[in-house]
Amino acid sequence: MRLLLWLSLVFCWSCAERYTPWGVDVPSEYSSLTDRNLKKLAALPAATYPLKIALLGDPQGTPQDLESVIEVINLRTDIRMILVLGDLTDYGLMHEYVWAARSLENAHVPNLSVIGNHDAIAHGKKIYERMFGPFDYVFSDAGLKFVMFNNNQFEFGTTDFDWLKSQIDSSTIVSSHVPPAIDMHTAEQIDAWTSINAEAKIITSLHGHRGSKTDFLQMEKKIPYYVVPKVDGVRYSILTIDEDHKLGFELCTPECRVSPW
Repeated sequence: MRLLLWLSLVFCWSCAERYTPWGVDVPSEYSSLTDRNLKKLAALPAATYPLKIALLGDPQGTPQDLESVIEVINLRTDIRMILVLGDLTDYGLMHEYVWAARSLENAHVPNLSVIGNHDAIAHGKKIYERMFGPFDYVFSDAGLKFVMFNNNQFEFGTTDFDWLKSQIDSSTIVSSHVPPAIDMHTAEQIDAWTSINAEAKIITSLHGHRGSKTDFLQMEKKIPYYVVPKVDGVRYSILTIDEDHKLGFELCTPECRVSPW
């Protein structure tokens, strides 16, 4: 009986961090993370130029690599914030969300995310709302407007480009998971989308989703669209913005190289 009791205690201890695949009750230490990080950003000293922002894409399925990337970014003193461009999870499950949140909350700088298509699988939408917050939101820093845009059309229905149009201007950086390629969106939608951005003269549009080992930089109607690679090993990107809104993009693995225009 003593042996059985001991084994049961060991078994219960080993399961302490496990989550049911259908769970949506977010641990309190990982709730409302978007609001928490916006408050962290607001509490920072005023930003100076050039402004450097770390960009991460698709850390799904690589929790140890995400930890490593955050550790490397923490060694730098020039990063203002981290933007995570969706697909924090593979299957929208609670334990995947907790893996990602735990690593991101170890960052020394504020981190803000957009939802990816994989994050919306199963009960992922509900978990994301409780763990992070709204699917679409806007914040300002350093005289710039950051528009965080949910464009996962298959999981959420038709992308709300009217909302995007109502939010953007010439001081805007847009972040969304899916880039303007014929994948989730039709050619007509992509043309309307890039026209909206061009008419507003946004600074740039940032994306993940491609899951590649390298980054992609393309011009659409005079607007730069930058697609980050998947977090794999120590891989992340840096966006540099000067006071005239001139941009630089670097891919770091962990050494950084300038991405060609």
